Amino acid sequence: MYLYQRIKSAYNSFINNNIIEDYIREDIALSWKRCRELGVNPLGGMGRKIPSSKMKDKLEENSELLFVAKPIMENMYNIVAGSGFSIILTDKDGCLLEVLGDESIMEKSYQLNFIKGTLWSEAEVGTNAIGTCLYLDKPIQTMGAEHYCVKQHDWSCSATTIHDDKGNIIGCLNMSGSYEGAHPHTLGMVLTGAYSIEKQLALIKSNKLINATFQSISDGMIIISKDFKILNLNHKAAETLGYEKEELINMNIKDIIRDVSFIDKMLNHSSTYNNFDCDFYDKNNNIIKCTMNAVPICNYTSHSNILITFRTSQAVNKLVNQVIGFSATYRFQDILTVSKSMKKTIEYAKKAALSQCNVLIQGPSGTGKELFAQSIHNYSQRSKEPFVAVNCASIPKELIESELFGYEKGAFTGASKEGHVGKFELADGGTIFLDEIGEMPLDMQSKLLRVLDNKKICRVGGNYEKKLNIRIIAATNRDLLGEIKKKSFREDLYYRLNVMSIKLLPLSERPEDIEILSKHFIKRLNKEQFNEKLPSPNYIESLKNHIWSGNVRELQNVVERSYYLCEDNIITEKYIVVDESSNIKKEITNPKTLLSLEEVEKNIIINTLKDSNLNMELSCKILKLSRATLYRRMKKYGISLKEIKAKS
Repeated sequence: MYLYQRIKSAYNSFINNNIIEDYIREDIALSWKRCRELGVNPLGGMGRKIPSSKMKDKLEENSELLFVAKPIMENMYNIVAGSGFSIILTDKDGCLLEVLGDESIMEKSYQLNFIKGTLWSEAEVGTNAIGTCLYLDKPIQTMGAEHYCVKQHDWSCSATTIHDDKGNIIGCLNMSGSYEGAHPHTLGMVLTGAYSIEKQLALIKSNKLINATFQSISDGMIIISKDFKILNLNHKAAETLGYEKEELINMNIKDIIRDVSFIDKMLNHSSTYNNFDCDFYDKNNNIIKCTMNAVPICNYTSHSNILITFRTSQAVNKLVNQVIGFSATYRFQDILTVSKSMKKTIEYAKKAALSQCNVLIQGPSGTGKELFAQSIHNYSQRSKEPFVAVNCASIPKELIESELFGYEKGAFTGASKEGHVGKFELADGGTIFLDEIGEMPLDMQSKLLRVLDNKKICRVGGNYEKKLNIRIIAATNRDLLGEIKKKSFREDLYYRLNVMSIKLLPLSERPEDIEILSKHFIKRLNKEQFNEKLPSPNYIESLKNHIWSGNVRELQNVVERSYYLCEDNIITEKYIVVDESSNIKKEITNPKTLLSLEEVEKNIIINTLKDSNLNMELSCKILKLSRATLYRRMKKYGISLKEIKAKS
């Protein structure tokens, strides 16, 4: 009682004479001064009720704090029940969010508006444990007349701030009661409660982060106990297996993975399993081929749980495709043509692309069959899925089945011990392009026909048929109808492939494209070589007069050759070098317009000698030939220095 009277005397000295006694705690003295500067009425001290709409927002904003704090406040209240104390939770502004207390103390609380939905900051009610601790961000206990407002002088309050994981103030925990019942341990109890709230909030945030990470991982994840019960899993696992997540909790893992011998090995030997093939079973008992990792989860000194991560073979194959480049790069806009016939073919191919049926592309070598196949894929709904190209002529007969359909481990001598994924599986969801389909062996044609009929493949050495979602585009430069007559190609396979037929024209039937293609090739070379070479009109005309038996591929080859032979900025017809077997149109008036490689070399030597004024040393330097080699070439081509000088 003596202490109460002494503080009361100091309080009166401050209120009446603005004198701070030296025995008043610094935090209290400074708070009194702030209250006077804020204009707080010492005769006031009642909490201000905030509007209900604003209170609703505050409760929603602090819902997580309330969720965590309520059970802790209830435990604290159970300890002090009947002792005349109330326990209060506020937000960071000092608004009371929750109040628990004895009936006797609650009656006094109502008289002061010390109830839910009122503000108890220093600016509102003067020095008090809640408002002052929020201002100082430190624990504080206010006793009797230490409160700035007279109406609170019968109270004793202990409060401390509550922080989030970043150290920001999010609220305050307070215990209030009669001054006579004050005890130093009260503040310790409040500190313990606030600490528990902070740790629980941090744990919830950590769990949320862990769960968000757990759920966001693109692989399926399952945690199982040592007795094979599923304890937890992510949404991807449930989605892959065709279950709701709740259905799988407590299910035996043996219902999903039939062979669980690896689990016993893991628990007994602390071993791990990485990237091994495993058959999972979905809700409808269908097999799902997966690649799985399994690791034991340490629990102090024992391994009580196991974490399994898995992804379907289709997902693995898709990742492989992205890494090794099974994708289509060309689009219809990359096909350069001014030919009306070719433009009609492109429009037809676009219609074929929008369907899901098989496509057969026919045309001579070098007409762009793969260019069309890639464009069809990129124009279709499968454009974001794999595009796998297979040249049927390049695979040995005895390996073609395992290359296309894959094989199981140990399927044959020399087989990989992990097995092998075939091109059809790699293309699952997308498109497989079977180039040179006319070269496929007859026995393989029958197996391909079966895949076309049921969309299922079985690996070599396997006994499980995997259903595929795949589109087939085939191409050939052969006359397949003629091959059918020769009994070298199956008629039924031809009609299964030839649902949409695209026939590409040879370059000789669309000579109007020669100019645009040639200029495109030169432009691309200029960009690669940082040059500015241009074709002369005669150069283009000479190209148009050639019968391109190798089609666009041969044209590109000749244009590149002339580009590199030409040392000037203008590429002329003298740099055109074609194979001797190539055919020239009969109407060409100057058959020497297209020169052989030897004629080009002879002309280059003569022109170099002329330009160097017959300076042999300079000519050798320009031609990058030794003097002996230059003389040998001059002798070979009958080049005379005297004749060159005479004609100059």
